[in-house]
Amino acid sequence: MADTRQNHVDKVEYRRLLEEIGEDYCEKGHYCIFKEFLIEAHPSRRLLVQLKNCDQAKFLWSKDAGQDVGWDETLRRWISEGHAKKFAEVYKDELSSKEIFKLVFG
Repeated sequence: MADTRQNHVDKVEYRRLLEEIGEDYCEKGHYCIFKEFLIEAHPSRRLLVQLKNCDQAKFLWSKDAGQDVGWDETLRRWISEGHAKKFAEVYKDELSSKEIFKLVFG
């Protein structure tokens, strides 16, 4: 018989991660279509954290440019400037999205 406690822990951790990732988009304690979509899609933790890091980079790059740089430019820079490689090197499940971002952009 499968250990359901492990599944419960995974769901609790997944919801905690969604809270962290959604903090810039969703008001705490209120319905959020963004988080509901992610709950249904249930992508891997690694993918969610990398998307959050890309979003943070997009915000910084857009701020520096004085305009929205867009997702195409963000993803191009994420790869060409070595951030994707650095993310792969530093990623650990036990680190928060913010901790990983600091390691990638140090």
